[in-house]
Amino acid sequence: MRSSRRFPYIERDESWMYFNKRILLEARRQDLPLLERFNYLGIYSNNLDEFFRVRVASLRRLIDSTIEVSEDERKKARDVLRTILRLNQEYSQLFEQTFESLLHSLAEAHIHIINERELSEEQLREVRTFFMEKINGTTTPIFINSPTFSPERHLKEALYLAVILWQDEQETEEMHDVALLEVPTRDLGRFFRLKDKEGESYLMFLDDVLRACLPYCFVGDQYVRYEAYTFKFTKDAEFEIDQDLRTSVIEKVSRGVKRRKRGETVRVVYDEAIPPVVLKRLSDMAELNYRDTRVGGGRYHNMRDLMTLPDCGRKGLRFPPREPLGIEDRRYTQSVINEILERDRCVHFPYQSFDHFLRLLQEAAISSEVTEIRISLYRVAQSSKVIRALMAAAQNGKRVTAVIELLARFDEQSNISWSKKMQDSGINVVFGHEKLKIHSKLVYISTRRGDIACIGSGNLHEGTAKLYTDLMLMTARKGITRDVLHVFDFIERPFLNVRFKELLVAPNDMRQPLYNMINREIRLARSGQEAFIRMKINHIVDEKMVHKLYEACNAGVRVELCLRGNCSLVPGVAGFSEGMYINSIISRYLEHSRIYIFGNGGQPRYFIGSTDWMTRNLDRRIEVMTPVYDPDIQRELDFIVSAGLSDTEQGYYTQDGEVYAYRDSYPSGTKLFNSQDIIYNYYLSKKESNG
Repeated sequence: MRSSRRFPYIERDESWMYFNKRILLEARRQDLPLLERFNYLGIYSNNLDEFFRVRVASLRRLIDSTIEVSEDERKKARDVLRTILRLNQEYSQLFEQTFESLLHSLAEAHIHIINERELSEEQLREVRTFFMEKINGTTTPIFINSPTFSPERHLKEALYLAVILWQDEQETEEMHDVALLEVPTRDLGRFFRLKDKEGESYLMFLDDVLRACLPYCFVGDQYVRYEAYTFKFTKDAEFEIDQDLRTSVIEKVSRGVKRRKRGETVRVVYDEAIPPVVLKRLSDMAELNYRDTRVGGGRYHNMRDLMTLPDCGRKGLRFPPREPLGIEDRRYTQSVINEILERDRCVHFPYQSFDHFLRLLQEAAISSEVTEIRISLYRVAQSSKVIRALMAAAQNGKRVTAVIELLARFDEQSNISWSKKMQDSGINVVFGHEKLKIHSKLVYISTRRGDIACIGSGNLHEGTAKLYTDLMLMTARKGITRDVLHVFDFIERPFLNVRFKELLVAPNDMRQPLYNMINREIRLARSGQEAFIRMKINHIVDEKMVHKLYEACNAGVRVELCLRGNCSLVPGVAGFSEGMYINSIISRYLEHSRIYIFGNGGQPRYFIGSTDWMTRNLDRRIEVMTPVYDPDIQRELDFIVSAGLSDTEQGYYTQDGEVYAYRDSYPSGTKLFNSQDIIYNYYLSKKESNG
C-alpha cells in the first residue's frame, strides 16, 4: 500500500499477485479432488506467465523509458516491481513445495510420474520406441556457440532443454558444447503415458523422454556424457502499431504479432541445478539486466501443462461432471425470437448452456423475419459456431456486420483469420479504432416485428462459456435496442457525438453516470435513509472510483462487493472503509460476470455489462452496461450477488499483504456455503419446476 495518496490503495499489480496466490492456495486444499489441485497449479503458472509478458514488461518499459516520464512515476514503477519480485520469489517456493506434495499424493492414487533414471529396461525400450515413432524429427538441437546462432531468430517462447555435452570426461566446463533442444509440447503434449504395470500407472514429462534419448538427438557425434536442464524465457508481449497510413489495419497487427516473437526477454525460469557458467551464458544470450527476473526452481517448468495431466482412467480425481442446463426438448423447436419479443430473457453461463444463445443466432440466420444482424466479437472459439451461424445468415441474404477487435491480446492472429473468412462469405467486417479497444459484448438483430439486442458480460465463445460465469440479457425493449444500434454506429464512426438514453457506454458516457448513482446513495445515507451498493465485478483499481467508494462507505452507504481479481480497495480502515465487505471467490468456474446494483431510495437500479472499474475500461475502451428492468431477472441478479457475498467455502480476503480464506475462520465441522453449488441447484430446480 502506498502512503503518498490520501486514502488507502493497493497497487493494481501487487493486488494481482494476491489474486494469483488465491489460486495457488486452492491447490493446497486437502478436500479437493487431486487432479483439480494440479489444475490450479497449472492455472497459477499460466497466469503468471502472461502477467510477466504484459504487466511486468510494461513496468520495465516505464522504468527504462527515454521519453518524458516523471520521477514519481518511475519511482512508483520501481517500488511496484520490487514488491512483485519479492512476492514472486515467496510464492515460487510455495509452488514448488505444493507440487512435490501433490506428486506424493498422486503416487498414493497409483499414478506415478517417473523420470529417465527410474525406468526399467522394459520401460526404457517403450520410451525409445515412442521417441523414434513420434518425437524424432519434431525437434533439432541448436548449438549456441554456432557463429550463425541468434536468440532473436532461433529461440521461441517455448520450453527448452539446455544440453551440456562432453567430448571428453576430463574437459573443463568452458570447453563443453551447449545445445538447446525445444521440448515439442505443442505437437505431442507434455506427458507420455507408459503401459500400466500391476495396477499402477506411469507417466513421464516429455522433458524426461528427451533426456532418456539424448544420444538419439545428437546422432553421429561422439559425446561421452550428456546433462540437460530445463529453462524458458518469457518475452514482452506488447507491440507497437505502425503509423503508416498506406498500410491496412490487418497488416499493421500482423506485423505487430510477428514482432512480439522478437520481444525483449523479461524473465527466465530454470532448473536451479544448472551449472552457473551455463546459466550465465543463457542470461547473457537473452541480454537480461539486473531488473529482469531469474527464477530458479526444480527440474520442471512451464507448469501450465499440469492442466492436462491425464487421470489414467481413474475415477474421483476431478470434480463430478456438471453439465450446463440445456433447452428442454419440448421447447427446442420453438422460436427464440418470439420468446424475446414477448419478454426479456437472461442466460447465465456455464450454469445454463451456450446453446440458448446459439439457437437465437441459428434462427436469425434462416428466419424470413430477420433482415439484419450486427455483432461485436472480441474472442471466439477455434471452431466457432457463432461465426458459422453469421456466415449462414450472410449466405441467406441477411445484412450481417461483424465488428472484430484485432487487438484482443494473444488472439490477434485468430481474429485476423476469422475476419478474412467472414469477408469471403459476404459479411461486412469492421475493425475497431486502433486506439479504442472494443470490449463490449453486443448483438443486434433487426426483425420485421421488432428489434432484439443481446448485451453480455463475457465473450461470445462456446469454449469459455463452459468455464466462465457470464450473463447475457436478451431483450426487445425499444430504448435498449435503439441504443445498441447507436453503439454500432459509434464503433464505425468513433468521433460521432452520440448520446445514449438507456445504456451506459464508455468512454463517453459511463464514468459520470456511475458517479451520479454513487452520489445519490451518499445523499440518501446522509439523510438517514437506507443506501447500498452491491456489485459482482472482476477488478476495481481506478483511483477515482476507489476514492468514490470510500466516500460512499464513510457516508454510511453499505458497500458489498464480490470482487475476483485486482482490488485496490482496503476494507476496514477507520475513516475510509469501516463496514465495507469484499469477498473474492476462487472456484471450479472463473467468476467473470459483472452485476451492479444501486439502492436508489428503495427502487434499486440493476445493471449488467462488460466493464470493470479500471481506468482503461472506463476511459479507453468501448464498454457497455445495460439496465435490467424485468422483475424476475432482477430477483435473479439479487440471488447471484447474495450467494457470492455469503460464500464461506470458496471466499478469500486480503489483509495487510496476506491472503486468507474465510473458511479458515470457522470451527472444524462447520457446514460451509458454496455459492456455485447453490446457484447451479437453483437453476436445476427452476428447470425441473418448469418441466
